Amino acid sequence: MKKYSIKELQDRYELKSRQSVYDRLNAIKAEVLKEGNKSYVTEDTVRTLDQLQEHLKLGGSIKTFTPTVETTVHPETDSVNSTPDNLTVNSEIDSVNSSLDTNPEYIQLPLFQLTLETAVEKVIEKVRPSNPIDHWEKLDQAAERGYILTSKEVAELLGTKPKGKEWIRGAFKFIRFGKIGNQTGWRVTRI
Repeated sequence: MKKYSIKELQDRYELKSRQSVYDRLNAIKAEVLKEGNKSYVTEDTVRTLDQLQEHLKLGGSIKTFTPTVETTVHPETDSVNSTPDNLTVNSEIDSVNSSLDTNPEYIQLPLFQLTLETAVEKVIEKVRPSNPIDHWEKLDQAAERGYILTSKEVAELLGTKPKGKEWIRGAFKFIRFGKIGNQTGWRVTRI
C-alpha cells in the first residue's frame, strides 16, 4: 500500500499551503496516519481527494462535496456448474464502464445553484393546471372580501404593477390604500 505525504498531496493538487491539504482532509474526514514525525495518508484517501479535486474543478465547493463509494458486485450462482470464471457479458448494455457512471458532471446535481423557494415554485408551476380566468376569480374574491393586496401580489396576478392613485384593469378598479410593509397597498373593487 502506497503512502502519500502531506507535501506530495500539496504538490499533487497544486496547493499553496499545508493547511489547505489539512482542510481538505478534515472535510472528507480522512484519517491522517503518523510515522515518527511524518504524516501520511493511504491510497483510498487519495482517491477521495481526487474526487474532491474534480468536484472543485467543476465549480463545486468543499461543503457540497459528497464522495462516491466504490462497490463490488459478486454474482450469485444458482447453477452447480456455474463459476465466476465462466460468466460472460452477453450484451452491450451490461457494460459498467460507461462515461455516465464515472463522469462527476453527471453525478453531481446543480441543486446548490437553486434556492429551495425557486425550486418549489418551478415544481408548482409545472404541476398546477392552468385556468385562463383564475386570476380574475382571485381578484373577484379579493374585492368581495375587502382584501388589501400589495403591489407584488397584484403584479403576480396580472403580470404588471398598478400605477397612480387609481388604476383600472378589466372589470376591476385598484385604489391606492396605504402601505403594507415596504409596498403600496391596493384595495380591489368591481366596476
